[in-house]
Amino acid sequence: MDQNNMYPQENTGAQTAEKAQNPYTQPMQPAEQVQNPYMQPIQPTEQAQNPYMAPVNQQPAYQPPMESDDVSMGEWMWTMLLLYIPVVNFILLIVWAFGGGTKLSKANYCKAQLLWMLIFFCLSFVLTILIIFVGVGLVGSQISSHM
Repeated sequence: MDQNNMYPQENTGAQTAEKAQNPYTQPMQPAEQVQNPYMQPIQPTEQAQNPYMAPVNQQPAYQPPMESDDVSMGEWMWTMLLLYIPVVNFILLIVWAFGGGTKLSKANYCKAQLLWMLIFFCLSFVLTILIIFVGVGLVGSQISSHM
């Protein structure tokens, strides 16, 4: 069809030969008949054996905490002041370390402080026993040398 002419023109031999050589004017083949080696479906056995086709483990999207987990300087000041009181510090450390509702950084600090208290208590117990045995040994040797 000519752009200026609204009526179709008759096909000439040159136009028919041109259409036969032009691959874009040929009718499309159904998808089943097209043989493209790059578009072969993946078999389930191939997918399991190919490490590059393994499923990707995706992590969930990051969601920020609803409230701030930071302990303010004023809260640390009150914490330190209360931990200087001898018997109250041990009770508060247990409550803050293992009780609910305490911010994570404060709970971890209290657990670490309790662990240090346990270590120093054990060391002082061992050193006290050692000093007692050394003192008894010295006193016993002094008594036996004077008799």
